Amino acid sequence: MSPVDGDAVERIHRDHARMLEMIDRIRAECGQRNTIQHCNDCHAPHRAVCQGNIDQLIRGFIEATMKHSLIESMFMDDKVPAAHRAAHNQAHMVIAQQLKSIRVVLSEDGNYVHAIDGIDEIHAALISHFRDFDLPLERYLQETDLAPQSGWIAGTRCISENASTPGHTGSEPCSPR
Repeated sequence: MSPVDGDAVERIHRDHARMLEMIDRIRAECGQRNTIQHCNDCHAPHRAVCQGNIDQLIRGFIEATMKHSLIESMFMDDKVPAAHRAAHNQAHMVIAQQLKSIRVVLSEDGNYVHAIDGIDEIHAALISHFRDFDLPLERYLQETDLAPQSGWIAGTRCISENASTPGHTGSEPCSPR
């Protein structure tokens, strides 16, 4: 695997781990989730702190998820078949719509208990997305690395036996052998 594609796959794995960790933190923030249906049922001093923390965590989660979608789209450029790229990007849009729904719930009624339920749904959607779209993306990134390439090799110039030929500088792209 090339350093760039290897870094891409590592980046995808790091982002996934971070997003799942953020979901766990959001879920853990409300200790009353199993006993109340709405934040208004919680005592006021605790409610304000809890809501502030959950709001901040959800904003960070949305930002991280959207950034990850953009990074993946960049990695897919010219490396995956158009059909996978289109379906993968459409799947990102479905997740973005789910994230938007959580923000709408919070702005309408301020029920963070309900918002955490939405995070549970997104968790399930992300797990499916990782399996159905990101694993194939990783394979495409790895396959493109195994194909013969021309041009710059691992950031170094191609030095061929023709380097002493007049007009050949040694910095021309290598051709596959």
